[in-house]
Amino acid sequence: MTVKAAWAVLLLTLLLGGCGAFGSRPADRTVAPAAMPLGADTVATVRVAVTAAKAKAPRAETRDDYVRLARSVYVASWAGRYSAAATTEVALAQAKAGNAIAREYLVIMVYDLQLQTAMEGASLSAEDWRAIYVGSGIMTDAAYCGYVAMARDGKVLP
Repeated sequence: MTVKAAWAVLLLTLLLGGCGAFGSRPADRTVAPAAMPLGADTVATVRVAVTAAKAKAPRAETRDDYVRLARSVYVASWAGRYSAAATTEVALAQAKAGNAIAREYLVIMVYDLQLQTAMEGASLSAEDWRAIYVGSGIMTDAAYCGYVAMARDGKVLP
């Protein structure tokens, strides 16, 4: 009787896909995009791409428009295989340590957008800026919080 039960369990296991089919999933082989190396050439490439995308971009009116503008102009125009948010996080840390190239990247990615909105007469709250920077992929939420803390301490870069 025990032998018949063992054979029944074995047969059911094989019919249902084997033991491994019950709890296993295919391994996730996607790798999160890395930060772009911050060098003079790569930052110059970002500047050219952002400038070209800005020339074609429509004028933003609402917060959602600014999120779309930031995503298309400041992220999609150059990021490709890199993560703009990861790159901004690295740039914030390096700029805080005095790296001029990292500061140049921040001028393009963070301050240029602020200047553009000011020149357009837009009045945006801190929550609007969080939505723009984080929602567009320019910064992670943690990087935004760190950026705000630096601003409050009077250590806004550059």
